[in-house]
Formats: sequence, structure tokens, C-alpha cells
Amino acid sequence: MKTIFFDDKGSALLISLCLLGMLTLLAIMAVNTSNTDIDLSFNQINADKALYIAEAGAKHAFIELNNDNSWRTGFSNFTFDDGSYFAVIIDSSSDSLLDDTVLIRATGHAIHANSEVEVWTVPEYIYPFRYAMFAEAGISLDKQTCTDSYNSDSGSYATTQLDEMGDVGSNGTVTSNKDVTFGGGISTATPGGITLGVNNTVTGDTTSAADSVDLDIIPAAEFAWAEANSDAPDSLSGFDYAYNNGHKILSTNANGSVTLGSGVYYFSSITLGQFSQLNLAAGASVVIYVTGDIVLGQGSTINVAGKPSQLLIFSSGSRLQFDQGNTFVGSFYGPNAHIQYDQTTQVFGSLVGNTIQLDAGACLHYDRNLAKIKHGTTGKMILVAWREI
Repeated sequence: MKTIFFDDKGSALLISLCLLGMLTLLAIMAVNTSNTDIDLSFNQINADKALYIAEAGAKHAFIELNNDNSWRTGFSNFTFDDGSYFAVIIDSSSDSLLDDTVLIRATGHAIHANSEVEVWTVPEYIYPFRYAMFAEAGISLDKQTCTDSYNSDSGSYATTQLDEMGDVGSNGTVTSNKDVTFGGGISTATPGGITLGVNNTVTGDTTSAADSVDLDIIPAAEFAWAEANSDAPDSLSGFDYAYNNGHKILSTNANGSVTLGSGVYYFSSITLGQFSQLNLAAGASVVIYVTGDIVLGQGSTINVAGKPSQLLIFSSGSRLQFDQGNTFVGSFYGPNAHIQYDQTTQVFGSLVGNTIQLDAGACLHYDRNLAKIKHGTTGKMILVAWREI
């Protein structure tokens, strides 16, 4: 019988070579994967770096824009760390749809990576009529006086009246007599600056730690512009009234009436006789600049058929005098003025002065629609939106 012997040495060698090849292949794949991960990490690191550099460029441009609102130079290849950025400024001169918006587009460059961001900025506007009443030095309310609010944009006083949001504020003090109703909050920038009488009602919050408000927002150049562009006397009409074109004085006799058409007016003073009227033409929008006193005789009225937002008065004078039984529908801004409210006078709108005094029975009905009226800017830009392009 013939016996056959098998030699396993060749098979073992073959298996060893196959295993070695597989391990080598796995090692190569692992190295390739590792290299790929390193490349991806490198790319991601530089992409992130490019984004941060672009953000730095946008922030740099924003700072320059705030230092000078007219700055439009931008940056070209500005070195930052081991990269660089570009920045361009886009406004309404190149895109009319932007209006007052200014765009900053910044591109950051890092090693083999670019990133671009876009920042939207707008001016920081001043909203002068955010309070029912605001005074630099102080507000004093006699007995049975009140504040509340309504919204002329939504309806009449009777249909939109609220016993809230008729806020009172001062950089100085707020004091009141008995039976006063504050249909809103009270704030002062003077610690301990709020002194309330007996039987007072306050429907809002009170604080004597508020930030002070800068009331000096109307430059002399604005009054000069108003004088040069005043619509008086051409847009004045009525009876028993007088306008002195040389001295810019507007006045009425008792029971007189004067009507103002739409436009801007400049007066050195305004005096209304007893039971007289200052009206606005139907649908008119009027802005008045006055450098002296405004005095309303007993029972006289201003803009009773209109809305407070249709009549804005900016004053550098020292007095706004309401006599008994006046009705005023409008907004008054006079940082130097003492505002005197005699008995039973009703104001629909907003008042800003140096000092404000309400006599017995007088009330102020704040028009909430005035809160959106803006006048001038702080000279600063604010960020409103950001995106990566």
C-alpha cells in the first residue's frame, strides 16, 4: 500500500503572506484615513479662523462707523494674526432700498480658507415722547390730577383709554398732593426723588434709580433751518389773528381762530386770547419751532379735531402756559420751559419740559402712538442683524 504525506509548510506561508498583506492594507487605510482626518481638521481649523478674522474685520469697521457715521472707506488686505481681512461699506447711495441701513461686508482670509460675513447696522434714534410727562428738574401734581393713556392710531380716547402707560418721569423729582391718580409708572434719576400724597393711586412701577435722560437734542441749527423754511404767513388763515412777519409773533384776539396748513413753522412766540382756537387744516401734519413763550388764554384750544402726532412743537423758550379750561392735542418738547397747567386743563399727547406743574383737576392723557415718533439720532450706530454669507 502506498502512503501519501502532506507538507503544511507551504500553506502556512501562504496564509501568513495573506495576513501580512491584509494588515499592510489595513495599515495603509488607517494612515490614509488619519491623513484625511488631519487634512479635514486643518481645513476646518482654517475655515473657523477665516470666519473669526471676518468677524474681526466687521467689528473693526463697525467701530470706525461709530466714530464717524460718514465713514465709507472700508479696509483692503488688513493684516490680522496670520491672516487678513477686507471690508466694504454699503448704504443707500448704492442701494436705495437700504434707506438708513448701512451694511458691512467683511471677508476673512486664512491659509487656504476664506469666509464672509454681513452685518446690518442702523442709526440709534431718539424717541422724545416716550412719557406722558417728563421733566429735567421736577414735576408737581396738585390734588385730583391724573394721567392715563389712549391710542389715537386705533380709535378715540373713549374707546382706547387705559389706566396704564401714562408714565411720568424726571431727572429730578416727582411730588404729588392728595387724590392723584397715576395711570402708569413713575421714575426719577434722583434717589428718593418720589414723594406721593395721601390717597394716591399708581398703576405702574415706581423707581428712583432710573438712568438720566439727555434732553438736549434740538441743535440751534435746526431752529435756524426752520426759520429759513417757515411756511408762515402763507399757510396761515382764519379771523381775529395777527402774524408779525418781522418779529415772527403769532397771536389771536379773544374768540379768534387761526388755522395752519401742513408744513414747518417758526415763531418767536404764540399767544392765544380767551376762548380762541389754533387749528390744523384737515389731515395736516405740522411741526412748530418756537424760541419764546406759548401762552393760552382761558378756554382756548389747540388742535382739538386732530391727533397729537399731527402737531409737534419744539421749543427753546422758557414757558408753556395753560390757563383754566384749555384743551391741547399735541406734543410739546421744551427742555428749558416751565409748563404751567392751570385748573381743569386737559392735554392729549405728551409734554417734555424743565419743570411741570399741574393744578387741581388737570389731567394728561398720553397718546401711546407717540412712542414710535423719532427725532434725531444719538450719533451712534447699532447692530440689528448678522449672517455668514
